[in-house]
Amino acid sequence: MTRARPRVVIVGGGFGGLSAAKALAGARVRVTLVDRQNHHLFQPMLYQVAMAGLSPADIAYPIRSILRRRPEVRVVLDEVKSIEPESRRVVLRASELSYDFLIVATGTQTNYFT
Repeated sequence: MTRARPRVVIVGGGFGGLSAAKALAGARVRVTLVDRQNHHLFQPMLYQVAMAGLSPADIAYPIRSILRRRPEVRVVLDEVKSIEPESRRVVLRASELSYDFLIVATGTQTNYFT
């Protein structure tokens, strides 16, 4: 009898989510990374874009490109509406995902200008 590989859902495509996806490389799991943006923004260099030292394309990379060599990782572009830990489901705008393990790496939002 063959046992199915565990399903890992990662919510967030920032530093934490990408690090988790990369750390699971080679593990016998199925990984789904969910983010509402299709790119990862390298915010430490954002000031150089503001100073016109870099182009915005220099600090924003497509998440699928970053993980292209990770065949066990699937990237879903969607927004998480809720997490149901009792039933082990992540409810998205367009669908839902079941998981065995959940990593929530949504990051933070700055309030510099509020």
